[in-house]
Amino acid sequence: MKNFVRRAIEKIDQLDSDQIVEILESQSREMEILEAMLESIDDGVILADSNLTILYANSVVPTLVPMIRLKNYEGLGLFDVLRDAHVRGFLTSTVDGKEVEEDEFTFQKGEQLQTIKITVHPFKDPNTTGKDAFVIRFSDVTEHNRAEARLRRSESLASMTTMAAGVAHEIKNPLAAMGIHLQLLKKAYERNETLTYEDAQRYIDVLDEEIARLNAIVVDFLFAVRPMDVKPRPGRITTVLDHVCDFVEPELTEEHITLKRTYPATLPRLMIDENVIKQALLNVIKNAMNAIKGAGVITVGAKIDSNTVVISIKDSGIGIAPEALSKIFEPYYTTKSTGTGLGLTVVYKIMKEHKGDIQVLSKPNVGTTVRLILPIPSGEHLALEEFQPLEVRDEA
Repeated sequence: MKNFVRRAIEKIDQLDSDQIVEILESQSREMEILEAMLESIDDGVILADSNLTILYANSVVPTLVPMIRLKNYEGLGLFDVLRDAHVRGFLTSTVDGKEVEEDEFTFQKGEQLQTIKITVHPFKDPNTTGKDAFVIRFSDVTEHNRAEARLRRSESLASMTTMAAGVAHEIKNPLAAMGIHLQLLKKAYERNETLTYEDAQRYIDVLDEEIARLNAIVVDFLFAVRPMDVKPRPGRITTVLDHVCDFVEPELTEEHITLKRTYPATLPRLMIDENVIKQALLNVIKNAMNAIKGAGVITVGAKIDSNTVVISIKDSGIGIAPEALSKIFEPYYTTKSTGTGLGLTVVYKIMKEHKGDIQVLSKPNVGTTVRLILPIPSGEHLALEEFQPLEVRDEA
């Protein structure tokens, strides 16, 4: 319809009055349909030109953000009607950008708090020689955020219950060992009536070891259940992968394990806490290293999959039995003779804090692939042709 109208305008001098009226009526009907649609949705919508003059605002907007109440906002400056300084500051910082930007703001509405997500979509305005115009969307995410918080609390409670049972099970063995060796120490003293340090040393050494083991169990438990202070910021996941690979490569080389890097030089920026993501990657790579008996290969890759970046850590290790795959994220579940079994539990928690996910694919005697899935922010749009994979490096 847009191209038809443009052609009609170009030939306006060739049209009679009836044809012009028909075109105008058609345009009017389309505008009414569009306006009715925008008025029917729950989100507030503002269309503003490059000077931030309001071209259109639906009636929902003033119910979501503090602004002067008027019947019509057309032709007014956006900053002249918005009352909240924080919203104005956010819009000021985003209107010069070329990407979609979003942020959340909380307002007092009666006795309740209301959280509004504001998303700014820039686009080229054909009426102003290609200057940026803006669609600003206001979404009430109060209930969505509450539901997410309830789900996190529910998952946390269930996890803590399972972990508490695991802790109870884990501390039984050290306490039993300590009790036995205290009894042996007591009997040795009763038998000899006196003991030198050398006589008692083997009992004391066991007590020291079991106390250290108990302390490690408690420290790991507290780390796993304590809320993470995750502070996501825009970051390059390729930089994080480089740092982690550089860190683990010398140790892997000593174990005769080849590290291959198959991720591209450039990927979209992600909202991540780099230190916490490094910890998750190190946990997974450590598991991969332990799964390889003798020489082997660990491949670290990453790619775009729809609206996510998928990081994969693949090993040529012994794999995981099918019956164990469903249990690997459970606290204190481990198939190794050492370790607390909290490694993947912590990784799972880190991924959930980043609104991501973790998947594990494995075949016994073939190997395991762990996939860490992180969402791409809505404002990150990079052309796929920019992503040129690195050459695989076969380093011993």
